[in-house]
Order: sequence, then C-alpha cells, then structure tokens
Amino acid sequence: MSFADTVWNAAEYKNFLQTLKNLADPQYKAFHERLCKTSRAEILGVRSPETKRIAKEIAKGDAAGFLALAGDTYYEELLIKGFVLAFLKKPLSEKREQIDAFIPQIDNWAVCDSFCAALKPKRGEEETLYRLCLDYLSKTGEYERRAAIVLLMDHLVTDAYTDRIFSVLSNVTCDCYYVHMAVAWCVQVCFVKQKEKTLAFFKTNALDVPTHNKAIQKITESNRVTKEDKALVRTLKRA
Repeated sequence: MSFADTVWNAAEYKNFLQTLKNLADPQYKAFHERLCKTSRAEILGVRSPETKRIAKEIAKGDAAGFLALAGDTYYEELLIKGFVLAFLKKPLSEKREQIDAFIPQIDNWAVCDSFCAALKPKRGEEETLYRLCLDYLSKTGEYERRAAIVLLMDHLVTDAYTDRIFSVLSNVTCDCYYVHMAVAWCVQVCFVKQKEKTLAFFKTNALDVPTHNKAIQKITESNRVTKEDKALVRTLKRA
C-alpha cells in the first residue's frame, strides 16, 4: 500500500496505524525500547527504512492532511511526523511554524536525531537554519536544545560556520544528559571535518570539564580519527 495518493481523514489515519502495527517487529521493539527509554509513547518496533519509506510517500501527497491528524500514541507516529515535515518540498522558512510546533513534542534522542538528519537545508538556507538553532538554544527544554546542536552538527560544520558553532557551544549549559552528549558529539564531528579549528577550540573553550573530556573520549572512539590524532587529543584532557 502506498500513502502517496491518500486523502487523509480519521478512517485513513486508522488504516495508517494498522499498517504500522502490521510492520512491527517484536525483537526490534525490545531492542529499541532498551535504547530509547525516555519515549512516553509506546514503541511498536517498526524499522527505520520502513518509517522513512512511508514518510516519503506521505510527503508526496496530502502531507498537510496527515500532519493535521498525526498523533503521538506510538513512537513511530511522532517519528514519521518528523520525517514528513523534513521531506516536504518547501523552503525552510515556510516550514518554520510547523517545526516550531513539532520540536517541543520530541521526548527522546532517536526522534530528535532522525528528524535533524532528515531536515537538510537547501543551498542558501544555511543562515536560516543557523538562526533557527540559536532560537532553540535559548529554550529550556532538553530536546529543544539537543535538536539545535544536532542540526548544527549535521548541516553546518563548514568553513563558514565552524567558528560560529564553537562560539555557540561555549555558551551552552550542559545541565541535561542529552544536551551534554550532543555538545560532545558535535565537537567530535567538528574535529573530523575541521581539525585545526577544533584543536584551537580545545585550548580555549569554556565547556565544563565533563563535557570537554567527553568530547575527547568521543574523538578517541571514532573510526574516522587517526591513532596519532587520538594520542594528541588525549593530551588536552582536563583534570
């Protein structure tokens, strides 16, 4: 069944939920529940390729109708809602109101990171995305701030934005676990893509000690970093 031609109403949405239940994999459900413990919604156990496939079909058709009905009883509902929003062929500025409504609904790292990876800015939209991230970093919610950091990491670690990202990270309060981990992860990605700038950042940054050292740990665990560079960053660990 394809959802590209679906005109959404309550009955069609019920069919959509039944499709998700039919695709559920009990073993994957158990596995994902262990990884994603903060989700308030029930996890059915639908694998990511299926959720993306369904979301792409919906985004080609009556996406507005789907988004108006999309609930959060199941983890996969929220995930697909995020994917549909990301896949919509609309400028980022035109999706901003819907993004603002969606991001505060996020309650787990998996939906957060999947949505952020899918929300790819078109050429010329980088500054719009950067400004969106600054807005969300001013929020108090754990996943609002994590979303901002992961969006920066996924899409803006470039010559034009890396220094600005480091300035932003230096002012992030890492008071929540998933914010702390996102900052460390972002620094690791910056090291892979912008090594010299990241080394300079390590020597001058205002990160708290646990986050600074977690970033070093993530770099040393990366398969994309040489043995020599891992040895180098270990010397930058703080006591």
